[in-house]
Amino acid sequence: MISTTFITPLTSMPTVSSLDKDSNNLSSNEENSELSFSETLKQKIQNVKDLEQKSLDSAYAVSMGQTEDIEGAMIDATKASVAIETAVQITTRAVNAYKEIVQMQI
Repeated sequence: MISTTFITPLTSMPTVSSLDKDSNNLSSNEENSELSFSETLKQKIQNVKDLEQKSLDSAYAVSMGQTEDIEGAMIDATKASVAIETAVQITTRAVNAYKEIVQMQI
């Protein structure tokens, strides 16, 4: 006997016209909330600084005995470390791309 419990019924897919309406709404929302490159960069750098400060605060709280959440402190430290490493990699890639553009012959 073949079991039919693994067969799931198909559901109808949305029409293309409804997808176009959703994408138009999305793009108009993106245009209204779009930030400049420098503002976005400042915001992301501030996010990295906030993660680093949160890591320092949680490590200080654990070391002073204010909390016993060592796992949370380690997670905060890892998040900050990954954010800093990512920011360094992005900076390096941006500088390398700029150098390549400057060296291009027109």
